[in-house]
Amino acid sequence: MNKLQTRLETLQSQKFILLSLASTGIAILIAEYIGKETASIFTNWIFVPIPAAMLILSIIMAKKHGITGNHGKAWIAFAVFSACWFIAEQVWLVEELFYHQKPFPSGADFFYIAGYPAYFIFAMLYLKPFRSAITKKMIVSSSLVAVAVLIPSMYWTLENNSGEDQFSIILGASYPIADAIVLVPAIIGITLFFGGKVNFLWSLMLVGILVEVVADTGFQYFSLDNSYYTGHPVDILFLWSYILFSFGVYDNIKVFKSKMNSYTDKENLR
Repeated sequence: MNKLQTRLETLQSQKFILLSLASTGIAILIAEYIGKETASIFTNWIFVPIPAAMLILSIIMAKKHGITGNHGKAWIAFAVFSACWFIAEQVWLVEELFYHQKPFPSGADFFYIAGYPAYFIFAMLYLKPFRSAITKKMIVSSSLVAVAVLIPSMYWTLENNSGEDQFSIILGASYPIADAIVLVPAIIGITLFFGGKVNFLWSLMLVGILVEVVADTGFQYFSLDNSYYTGHPVDILFLWSYILFSFGVYDNIKVFKSKMNSYTDKENLR
């Protein structure tokens, strides 16, 4: 009965995830169809509630685990990551909508970059329970994929002819490097999922960063040829990464609650 209930809950969660992803993507495309200004305003504001949901859920999860053990440290790191990127999104919004300034480079970049080390720490601690299933082949393959993603991104940045100053180019180059680093544990985690070692909802914590890396690569490409604007279709991928993260955290909260209830029931039977 418990297994059947778990499967039904997983199926319902997957349907809700697909609905959330689809509705968000359609909303951005409709806003863009109306006009770039509408797309910019709508996209900026939608980056308030969605990253906020991820931040709130991660704080809840961090509080539940506390500061002890690898899981506790992992969720604290993820909460720091969520806070950094939430602040970055709001700085971007203020810079663009209120000060009417180009949000890159800006103070948002400090918080975006600061979030990467926190996520990397989280991913490493999150994968630690599965270290016996992680092979050298997985590590090498994941590293090669990361390098394959890094090379063209670095080339686009260093060969940039869009008139950006040197600081902007260096700052832009830091993103593909950071993306390549966090991509390694993400690919390892996704490989574990396809190998049947972890469930789908658990892997969302790593799929989310994979989607973000793809979005970041697209953002960089379109930014360098001056065709990017807030509300560009590539922003859909950024929103999807936040949604996937949020569902991943929410699933972990449910698992944590289920384990605590099971523990309490056993204690009551003594």
